[in-house]
Amino acid sequence: MIELGTYTKPLAYLGLFTLGKNLLSITRQATNFLLPSTLLQRYNPTQKNWALVTGATDGIGFGFAQELCARGFNVILHGRNSSKLQRRRRELEALFPAVHVAVLVRDAQNLTADIDDVDAEVRDIIRSNGTVGSQGGLTVLINNVGGETKPATLLKEYTYQDVQDTLSRNATFAFHITRVLAEQLEENAPGLVMNVSSVAALGLPYLSTYSASKGFVDSFTKSLRAEFAAEGKEVEVMGLRVAEVSTPGYDVKANLFIPEARVLAAAGLDRVGCGQDIVWAYFWHWLQGLSFEYLPHSMLMKIAAMKIKAIRADQEAKAKSS
Repeated sequence: MIELGTYTKPLAYLGLFTLGKNLLSITRQATNFLLPSTLLQRYNPTQKNWALVTGATDGIGFGFAQELCARGFNVILHGRNSSKLQRRRRELEALFPAVHVAVLVRDAQNLTADIDDVDAEVRDIIRSNGTVGSQGGLTVLINNVGGETKPATLLKEYTYQDVQDTLSRNATFAFHITRVLAEQLEENAPGLVMNVSSVAALGLPYLSTYSASKGFVDSFTKSLRAEFAAEGKEVEVMGLRVAEVSTPGYDVKANLFIPEARVLAAAGLDRVGCGQDIVWAYFWHWLQGLSFEYLPHSMLMKIAAMKIKAIRADQEAKAKSS
């Protein structure tokens, strides 16, 4: 018969190892926020380089555009509405007269083979603004465009087009525009690809298509980061994990845990150079995110289901009353 004491020391060492590993992980993540990075400027040392932000007419994308302009980058705004893009361009030029702002019109939801023309179009934009060659080039790509076309929806309720639209907006477009612009980022290295992901990538009920598309974004981020490193290319790839954000069209007030779009964008840019492939952009989102690491998964899914069911019930009530 083996006495319990035989296992006391090994179990104690295992417990200490597990505790130490968890503390090290938390400390490393907390350091990202305690010591904000200033490495973004390595991608724009001459104050002549360009950043392209997808989905930049509103919300987080426009927040990124504002922050990048404020930090001295010339910015290309991507969207599908030309007149709205031009209005945003004028707003930014009035606020930041020292930088150039241009627009790129493409429908992320209805992607066609002309996405391959974006490489030449971006080169023409930079050339026409007098910052080509050693004076400046595209060094930053922010893959932000996305969103759920039918939130709080059962899988069986999606149509073919619902699924295609969500996958295109959140996954396919980011993949293709990064593919097309990778050569420019390598030519102008050091370069940066920042993919905006979501807490939904961890898998949430009633958001199956959106969650799957953001899971794709996370895998794409890790794969591309490893690929550039294996090829010896000086292009940093990182993913930003985001929770709730107060944006136009999303009926929620900003508070400590729900930042406004520009606050979130600023926090995301401050994470550049942290050395991690996927990182929470915003401190209070990270604190919330710890629950996904240390609380039982079944409990979290029940809480998420209750919250999203409430949203679903509210949508159904509004539909009936309209």
